[in-house]
Amino acid sequence: MPAQDPSPSVHPELAAHQAAMEKRIYSIGGRYHMAFAYAVSNCTMIEGDDGVILVDTLTSVESAETVAAAFREITPKPIKAIIYTHFHADHVSGAKAFVSEDDVAAGKVKIYGHQDLTDHVLRDVGLIAPVLGRRALYQFGMRLPIGEDGTLGAGLGPPQRPGTRTFIAPTDTFTGILKLEIAGVALEIHHVPSETEDQCMVWVPEDKVLLSGDAVQGETFPNIYALRGTRFRDPMVWADGMETLRGFGPETLIPHHGRPVEGAGAVDDVLVNYRDAIQYLHDQTLRWMNKGMTPDEIKDRVVMPDHLKSHPWLGEYYGSYKHGIPAVYAGYLGWFDGDPVNLDPLPWVERAERYVAMMGGRDNILETAEKALADGDSRWTADLATWLVRADLDDTEARTLKARALRHWGYDQKNTTWRNWALTSAMELEGTLDMAAAGMVLGSPEQVSGYPLEGVMRIMTVRLMAENTFDYHRTLGFQAGDTGEACALEIRRGICRFHDAVPDSADWVLKFDRPTLTEWMFGQISVEDALADHRMQLDGGDGAMVTEFLSKFEPFNQADPIAISVR
Repeated sequence: MPAQDPSPSVHPELAAHQAAMEKRIYSIGGRYHMAFAYAVSNCTMIEGDDGVILVDTLTSVESAETVAAAFREITPKPIKAIIYTHFHADHVSGAKAFVSEDDVAAGKVKIYGHQDLTDHVLRDVGLIAPVLGRRALYQFGMRLPIGEDGTLGAGLGPPQRPGTRTFIAPTDTFTGILKLEIAGVALEIHHVPSETEDQCMVWVPEDKVLLSGDAVQGETFPNIYALRGTRFRDPMVWADGMETLRGFGPETLIPHHGRPVEGAGAVDDVLVNYRDAIQYLHDQTLRWMNKGMTPDEIKDRVVMPDHLKSHPWLGEYYGSYKHGIPAVYAGYLGWFDGDPVNLDPLPWVERAERYVAMMGGRDNILETAEKALADGDSRWTADLATWLVRADLDDTEARTLKARALRHWGYDQKNTTWRNWALTSAMELEGTLDMAAAGMVLGSPEQVSGYPLEGVMRIMTVRLMAENTFDYHRTLGFQAGDTGEACALEIRRGICRFHDAVPDSADWVLKFDRPTLTEWMFGQISVEDALADHRMQLDGGDGAMVTEFLSKFEPFNQADPIAISVR
């Protein structure tokens, strides 16, 4: 008898965890005002004598506008400065809801960030944006309904929803420590690598208040590895960062995920247990790596000890030991598990076809998988159905069965990212997942206008259609007259080399202002038309030559179909 489809449900611990995330402005000590649960991240306003300082700007203009209005109810004082704690989009994308580009350009508002922040933004929203953006939709469940039949949230915050993203680059960057006095508030910005390489925290010595950015990811075990995809987050760098935070002796902790913590003892309790949970994962993973174990073996052996697991800030709602351990393994040893069979395996489709035949054929596998689901073994059902999907992407019966199994499994999960990924994958398998505008290269024009020309053009190096250029060698310079920026791209027999200045050997130089470049990038104007109406100018050659050069690249913001589960 076929298994019944699962009734929508939520793990009770996850339900309680997410129910606590109600919108609220926490006011602390009279001048710290933290906006909690208006978005997946928090932002904080620090009130000074004749102005305020904003730390982080939320994930979209829409969420930031709501918070900006709430902050104006507290004080009409103008924003004198914005501090970005790190480059992640949920912390930098709402800036234009709080301040105008004109005020920033005029020096009325300073924006502070680590010197590498903009480079990291461009890596994530440029070089790997298409696949990272698609995978983020799965991790955060952004196409799922909100509720027991879909997403409850992100584990470290309420449900993440798409919105208008903007970006204003820092006007003042630093490394190490930056000491400032803004609106009468003496504060320090410290670079503390942890979740990200550019992670910073804000310390106000007079009040012993610490704004920890994402060094503390909220009331959940952190993502040592984010399923959407991240560079290696070295757990011991993170643990050392937590020790740095402890060293300040803070009496108030304001994280940018999670609620504030008051009292020196309570703050230290959070920080010490948080760091110990991270180090435990690291140390025990390496212990068993050094015995020759592979990630799959280690993640079934190393679990969080009870005294940490029971801590209210360490539930595995966002990060988990099981998906952090393989990342630690790969961070130290790389992807290879030591078995040479994995060096050059058969292509997936051929493997799947052979396994299906060996297991008695498609119908036998379907029958076995259906029985496993009826017996409550959703993991085995999904495993078996995967071979059928890999052998034939159009096998709708197998896809539907795998989707049903993933829903059974997903509804049981306490970890939000596991739940969101399973339920979103089920929709992909069923063909009901709306992926319109997902996985774009650069995001919105509002974001692009804040990126440096150098960062934008570097992205083109990984969009070269190399197979069309093995007998081609030309260099095109780019010059923005309104900003004074200039750089060049050289296509040389299958590679695209970026030049941070226009070389004398350039074949042509294309001149424009930044708004015109943005229109071209988003397909609103062609180079030919821009040259014809003099919005672009070309030194050397003619428009046809430049058009040929640019035709060697995949178009900006081309939304290619990217399969995650049906592959």
